[in-house]
Amino acid sequence: MFVPELKRHHGSEAVQNGGLTGSTDTDYFYFFCPKCPNKHIMRILEYTVKERTEVNKYNTEFKIKAKNGFVLAFDLYCENCKHRDLVKISNIGSQGGTHDEALGKISSS
Repeated sequence: MFVPELKRHHGSEAVQNGGLTGSTDTDYFYFFCPKCPNKHIMRILEYTVKERTEVNKYNTEFKIKAKNGFVLAFDLYCENCKHRDLVKISNIGSQGGTHDEALGKISSS
């Protein structure tokens, strides 16, 4: 039986550790398939709110305050190679720093 990607808690290894990339054209963001060599754009089939908080825990650390906290999950699908995966966007996870720091490649000093 197929389990929809949004029922999973984490994306596959293909989207982890910098495996999923994307870009914008105007102000729209596109995810590129981590399996296709030609940056085929993945479709967003569905989204869900995985978590929502009234207060953003990082507001005490920054000058500009977030209205609330959230985790959004997106069910992604590549029409070209049929790869399906999950990715999350959050404002209650890691805040600031560099991509290498987030991946643990260098320490944040």
